[in-house]
Amino acid sequence: MQIRLARNPFRQMWTRMSRSLMRRRWRVGIGFGMLLAVMLTMIEPASSSLPDPLLLMVYDHEIGVSTRYIGACEGNTGFDRADFADLNINTYRIYGGMSRWEAEDDDGNYGSPSIAQIKENPNLVNWDWWDEVMTHPNDGTDYGFSGTPEELWQGSARTIFDTLKAAQIRPVVTLRNSDPGWEPAWALQLNPPRTEADWNEWWEHVFATVYWLNVRNDYHVDDWEIHNEPDNRQQGWGGNQDDYFELMRVTEDAIAHVYNTYLPSRVYHIHAPKTLGGSNWPRATLDVAPTLFDSVNVHNYDRNVATYIQQVREWMQNSPHADAPLWIGEWGTYTTGYTDLAFSLDLIKNMIRMSQPGKSYVHGSHIFSLYDWGQDGFFQGLIDAAGDRRLSYYAFRLGIRALQGGKPVTMTALSDDRVMAIATKDDETTLQVLLVNDSEVDVPMRLDLQRVRSQGHASIREFSHEIHDEQTVDYRFNNGQLQLSMPAQAAWLLTIPEEPSDP
Repeated sequence: MQIRLARNPFRQMWTRMSRSLMRRRWRVGIGFGMLLAVMLTMIEPASSSLPDPLLLMVYDHEIGVSTRYIGACEGNTGFDRADFADLNINTYRIYGGMSRWEAEDDDGNYGSPSIAQIKENPNLVNWDWWDEVMTHPNDGTDYGFSGTPEELWQGSARTIFDTLKAAQIRPVVTLRNSDPGWEPAWALQLNPPRTEADWNEWWEHVFATVYWLNVRNDYHVDDWEIHNEPDNRQQGWGGNQDDYFELMRVTEDAIAHVYNTYLPSRVYHIHAPKTLGGSNWPRATLDVAPTLFDSVNVHNYDRNVATYIQQVREWMQNSPHADAPLWIGEWGTYTTGYTDLAFSLDLIKNMIRMSQPGKSYVHGSHIFSLYDWGQDGFFQGLIDAAGDRRLSYYAFRLGIRALQGGKPVTMTALSDDRVMAIATKDDETTLQVLLVNDSEVDVPMRLDLQRVRSQGHASIREFSHEIHDEQTVDYRFNNGQLQLSMPAQAAWLLTIPEEPSDP
């Protein structure tokens, strides 16, 4: 519905006057004629420059739920529970694998023990090695595989998983035999695995990782990614697509053995194919290996993530995974951009797209990345190497307030597309409306709440260049109508509690 302002009465008055003067053929001096022309000229722009107010209608009808899990990929320069709590993320992605936790063959005997032997006796794994590397890493950092140790966050894998468990944050862990630096060197002979000895080493590594985190310890790490961008050779996978499918088969066997044998009542999830944005691999993976994973997980760095998400969902509809969880394992930017206002507003718009029930809906997502990778500032995260929060951090936080946690999404209708909007219920009584105006001009708007609220107040949190996810003003409204003027290049979160009825 398009709402239009009434015609300007002053302009109509002058029009009638001028016509009357013409009909009566009054002789008017040049000075008065010029004055009339000037006044009409001044009135004309004033009336035509007033834009029609945008109308947003909110209905008392739930159409689905928002994204259930919103979190971030790790970065090697920071790890701080205070940041997790401030953002209120509920998932965190960890890049595990051989270069991180098995930089050397854990027992020094390539190809031994065999898969069958470990299934028979798990203590054939060198657990002393695993306890040491996970608790007391070389150079004091679990990120030693990814840079100069003294420039990286100092702490162990045990500290990381202790913290995530205490904060009730869902870890999602990547399993890989090689990283972007094609490390560790000893594992190149199993990249991809070909021989029985190669497969013994890979199966043992997967088994040991899952077992150490969940049986030897109790960190509740139950989401496992099979490699990282196997369709992108720069990320370290040396095989082809068929080799990846075989890697999936053996990886799934090792994971399933741990849970079926030692944790029979625990639910676990295997994520695949973990591919580049725009890749066709998800379609092939759904066709060839649907029984080897239960969660579709892809990357998408598009400014508008909806197009590729819709493509992946189309492939899913024609597979056994039509209703499977869809995750976006990396999005945002892997270089720079988190200090830019327009990019920050795009982040919120993508969060809205991923939370809208329908073809662009996403079950879980990890923005890349929370912290910088390295000190050079090239792979920038939401928080820099000094611990300072970049502009996009606050945009991300505002979006999480409205969308994280699978909140009921209510139907809305907009008269035009000057603003992007989504409405959720924070609890049984509180309505939240998230708005983004990324244009260069303010947008007058009328919020029609009569189907959900007749009167009350709305508190507004704003994200803009000057205001970083801060509460600004409260508005009172009656008859279910709220008149607003939304500033240019800003995002608002309106929180509208239900007020108690008069006794």
